[in-house]
Amino acid sequence: MQICGHNAVTTCLQLKLTCTVSVHSGQVRNMATLKDITIRLKSIKNIQKITKSMKMVAAAKYARAERQLKPARVYGTGALALYEKAEIKAPEDKAAKHLIIGVTSDRGLCGAIHSAEMIDKLTLTFNRTRQAVITKELIEIISGAAAL
Repeated sequence: MQICGHNAVTTCLQLKLTCTVSVHSGQVRNMATLKDITIRLKSIKNIQKITKSMKMVAAAKYARAERQLKPARVYGTGALALYEKAEIKAPEDKAAKHLIIGVTSDRGLCGAIHSAEMIDKLTLTFNRTRQAVITKELIEIISGAAAL
């Protein structure tokens, strides 16, 4: 008679039979069963597949952005060549003037907010330092540049 637990002993003794008790160990705390491990492995493989597809999508978007940027690089190299060949130096006695060109997106749900914030900050900055006064006409030109 094989006995694996206290309950099996009392059951076999009460029935006065010779019985074979199967060896079945209960699950120990914090130990994963084979089913838990297979489920976890499947989920890890699914996550790996998702990550791989996300990398492929990102690579495709990056390649498309590079293709779109390639024609624009000509303008950058042309401007750089112009600056190098111009050899015009700014007079040192005058105070330096700054030109701020703010570029924001006017698309999406926050496009108008970004443009409005930029215009507000520019008017506040220029009015505070009194370097220039931005008139309503100039603000319309700045905000209407998206129509070009």
